[in-house]
Amino acid sequence: MDSLKMRMLLRVYGELVYNKRPIAELKRYADSAKAIALKLPNRDNIRKFYFRLGVIHHGKGEFAEALEIYKEGIALVAREGDKNLQAGFYMSMSDIYNKITDYTNAIDVSEKAIKLFSEINDQSGQASIYNNLSSTYIQLKDFTTAYKYATKALPMFEADGLQSRGVGSIKLVIANILLNADEVSLQKIGNAGKNRYLRVIKLMKESIPIAELEKDLGLKSEMLIAKATSFEKLNQLSDATRVYEMAVAVALEGPDLNILAGTYATVGRFFHRQQNNRKGINYLHLALAMATQSGLLEVERETAESLSNYYEHQKQMDSAFYYYKRFSNVENQIFNKEKENEFTRKKLKLDFSIKEKEYAVEQEKVNQQLAEKKLEISFKNKLAWLMGILTIVVITAAWFFYKSKKKTQELNATIEAQRQSLSELVQVKDQIFSILTHDMRSPVNSLISFVYLLENDEIDKDQLAQYAKELGNTLRGTSALMENLLNWAGTQLQGFETSIENVSVKTIVEDVVTSFSATLKQKNIQFNNSISENDWVLADKNLLALVIRNLISNALKFSYTGKAIWLRVENNETEVMVCIVDEGMGMSAEAMEQINKTTINTMTSTYGTNKEKGTGLGLMLCKSFLSMMSGKLSAKSNQPQGCIMAIHFPKINC
Repeated sequence: MDSLKMRMLLRVYGELVYNKRPIAELKRYADSAKAIALKLPNRDNIRKFYFRLGVIHHGKGEFAEALEIYKEGIALVAREGDKNLQAGFYMSMSDIYNKITDYTNAIDVSEKAIKLFSEINDQSGQASIYNNLSSTYIQLKDFTTAYKYATKALPMFEADGLQSRGVGSIKLVIANILLNADEVSLQKIGNAGKNRYLRVIKLMKESIPIAELEKDLGLKSEMLIAKATSFEKLNQLSDATRVYEMAVAVALEGPDLNILAGTYATVGRFFHRQQNNRKGINYLHLALAMATQSGLLEVERETAESLSNYYEHQKQMDSAFYYYKRFSNVENQIFNKEKENEFTRKKLKLDFSIKEKEYAVEQEKVNQQLAEKKLEISFKNKLAWLMGILTIVVITAAWFFYKSKKKTQELNATIEAQRQSLSELVQVKDQIFSILTHDMRSPVNSLISFVYLLENDEIDKDQLAQYAKELGNTLRGTSALMENLLNWAGTQLQGFETSIENVSVKTIVEDVVTSFSATLKQKNIQFNNSISENDWVLADKNLLALVIRNLISNALKFSYTGKAIWLRVENNETEVMVCIVDEGMGMSAEAMEQINKTTINTMTSTYGTNKEKGTGLGLMLCKSFLSMMSGKLSAKSNQPQGCIMAIHFPKINC
């Protein structure tokens, strides 16, 4: 009876999630179902609870909630020693990480699942993980590796039956590899040119009945899209049109809104290419709305670009420009993701290379041990007078081995020193370009906007003077920042000597605050500077100015409109502290720990109160520069709200 009640509560919970009911109401139903599941003697009910609860959010695209539920389920089944359930949770998590393009975590949980499935000898589970890994490597554009895992999974799925869902799913993955792979990869796979499209059509003809048997409308819709795309590539347009429209009809019946958005986008672009603009534009608008709601960046980018091109062709320039701006914004976001993907590809390639080398070394050791064992057996069978000769040979070989090993160690030490030096140079270069990108973009965009107003004569004389003054202040501050960064980068490469002297904190603060006048006015921030002319510290004035500029910029970024910022100097027996205090959104305990620990150099960036975007590099520079001046940075909460950032310097001994 309780088991039935638990299932009913989960069904109600699913309906509430679908209708976007308040979190408190959702939690009440989930807690009730959980309490019942924990009391039931059959531990399989725990699996049903967590899996069904996770699947509800998973299917709705609420991935953060689903991940938390799966992690809680893993902790529970791990304590009970249930490896099968633990592997199943990891497999579901790998699918989510693929969808949110967190490929490092996707591969990590996949490896954990493979290990568990291997220990319990579950080939079907291993095949499902290989399927997920294939999808990961498709996104990373490593099509040969994706194809290797897919073809490894196919016979495992076929062992469960040629009409199993796994067989249909992995054939769809193979089809997507063939449709998206570059020519070099296709040559390695052996399906270059026209043959790949013919093979995709054949695979989908075999797989669509499986999706129908499983009543999986989302899977069937994706299979129809792959089939229609191949017909289009082969210029069989009537077949392509028919199958594309079938894909839309199937996706509309299914529950997966993400698949429906992708289907609308693909079919809309097809009709647009075929000059059927009425159908095409309708589908594209539907796809754009759903992609924006679900955060599907690839679909949003391609759809916005298609709509911009269409309206430009129709001479509707306002609409064309609007969709082009949306395309450009999403393009920038995807570019950042592609950079992360490139880093992940390189990291995976490097890890694989290291493991391969370690395996070769271990194999060489095993071979050497076997050879020595054979020699030992052979030596025992030889006459006694040969033992002396053998001893000489062994001693000579050992001496050469010792010399060779010593030389190898010396070479390895030299290589490691060179690698570390190169790594430091790369970090310096990355820091310079990241900071320039972070701090130069806004003033350059302001300058472009100003020029645009001038070109279009959209500004009167009074406004011109005002904007020119504000822009001048901003660019002067930015120019000084750029000069300091370039000087800092040069000193990192050649050795740096700070110019430590007695510096007036008030003079530096007043110079820095001038460059923020426009931002202060825009957010209506009151600036209170209580630093006096008697407040001095031992520091490099250029580096200190850059540190204060970054901290004031952060205070403005996280301050709410109409609030205030205070600057003051505090003294104790050993330290002088320059404090920047705001009434903003505050800082998490994790972020404060990153700042307060001198051993942590990486900073997590968050959005400001007006969605201002940052990189976290400004605070990293502050910590780096302060360490050069025997100073440090600290952070703590400001009550009732906000944050206090403090620059600590040793007290000047008079």
